[in-house]
Amino acid sequence: MIALVTGATGFIGRFMVKTLADKGCDIICMVRNQRKAEMFEGMKGVRLVFADINDSEIRRKLPSTKIDVIFNCMGYVEHKPKSRLYEVNVLGTENICRLALELEVERLVHLSSIAVVNGNDVVPLIEDLPYKAKDLYGESKIEAEKKINEFRKKGLKAVMIRPCMVYGESEPHLLGLLLWLLRFRILPLLSVGDKKMHLVSVRNVCEAMFFSLTREEFLEGAFNIADNEVLTIKEIYTILSESINAPPSWEMPSILEKIFSNIPYAGGTLKSFWKDRVFSIEKIKSLGFTPVYSPRDGLARAAKYWLKYRG
Repeated sequence: MIALVTGATGFIGRFMVKTLADKGCDIICMVRNQRKAEMFEGMKGVRLVFADINDSEIRRKLPSTKIDVIFNCMGYVEHKPKSRLYEVNVLGTENICRLALELEVERLVHLSSIAVVNGNDVVPLIEDLPYKAKDLYGESKIEAEKKINEFRKKGLKAVMIRPCMVYGESEPHLLGLLLWLLRFRILPLLSVGDKKMHLVSVRNVCEAMFFSLTREEFLEGAFNIADNEVLTIKEIYTILSESINAPPSWEMPSILEKIFSNIPYAGGTLKSFWKDRVFSIEKIKSLGFTPVYSPRDGLARAAKYWLKYRG
């Protein structure tokens, strides 16, 4: 199988490339940054194409060989500016859909996000909830999914996978900050440490994306992906702290929680920890997929990686 991976040098993209390489696939990595692309040097079966997601000349830059599958891992994950979110997440997705249709690929596997429905006040969050985002990023992913559905009507065979918060070695957005705060005992454990926070290993995400090639049912709707086990906030903090040899988090007194909860921004951040965040994966499990990577092992591995290379 020959697979094209967009966003190949990104966090999930590079794990997707490794997953495909381990399975013996030939891979075309679409990249923009030549320095970052050096990570693929010496990797068997990998070819590079230097192009932007919105490049109108992508097809001309691709090798003439038949591409069987596209894994669309590109994405802009910041919360602003709106124009950049729309340019990458919406117009970029539209361009890749157009390319996939022109190339007559067997399948386009699109990496979406649970952010398209996480504004709904439901536990657990299921796939069939109405679109409702909490921020501009989520809104851009909603528009991207709408593009996918438009092209499905034109005959594109497309899959939409919705991961929740993804962790793994070298995760660039949140894990490093969290570990730094835990290391220096700046991050307290709230009195609601027993609240659940559903996470997903980047390896489980990649395996789910690959598995989605096996069943026709994936060509309709969308599919959540999360780890099989749900941890509490306290369990997550404990695993991370122990993995970097940091002392346990100090517990914030309830009176301080009440004070901080009324402070603009900080209060909203605290309140986000006061409810369970759990996502149903029964839909994807019903098709035969079960996440095999454990959050306990995966979080510990990611934390030790951070301590070795960044801490």
